[in-house]
Amino acid sequence: MAQALDMVELQELKTQFNLINEKLEKQLIINENLIKESMSKNISYIEKYYKRYLLCYMVITPTIIAYMLLIGVHWGLFVFVLLALLVEFMLYYNGYRTLNPKTLMVKSYIDALECVSVFKKRFEMITRIMFIPAVLIVVLLVSHISGYTWDIGRIIFYSLFVLAAWIFEFVRKRKMFAGLDEVLKQIKELRKEPQC
Repeated sequence: MAQALDMVELQELKTQFNLINEKLEKQLIINENLIKESMSKNISYIEKYYKRYLLCYMVITPTIIAYMLLIGVHWGLFVFVLLALLVEFMLYYNGYRTLNPKTLMVKSYIDALECVSVFKKRFEMITRIMFIPAVLIVVLLVSHISGYTWDIGRIIFYSLFVLAAWIFEFVRKRKMFAGLDEVLKQIKELRKEPQC
């Protein structure tokens, strides 16, 4: 009789264990789905950032060219601005291709980490390369718009406008990098691979 009770208790324990195991498996599936959904949102933001950036270049470049022709900018400055815009566009496009956000989620943690670190290095390199030409272009355009005079009001206005644009871009870039870091954490958690 004691054996029969032990068998019944053992059977109950097995049933409870199986129920707990099923609940844990469902919870893991739910967690995995939430992680994948969060990764998709972060990747989507990064893709939108780049698509907007590249679209802006496609719209802004002809606008800047038309404006420069309209105000009669010297051909040297015109060529310099055009080359700077084209170089920056190509560098950003190459950076996007390096990151390849669509395939980032399916890569292993190590591959994704390598891809993101190469992307970040290239992005910082682009920023460093284009900083001096950008400042030079802004200074030359503001001075041209001001009629090469010391019209302090105009100089301050355009300088504040450019400063606000750079701050806005800096904040967006930091948000994109934070999203990439979050994606890496999620890939690591999803793949459960050791970090280097």
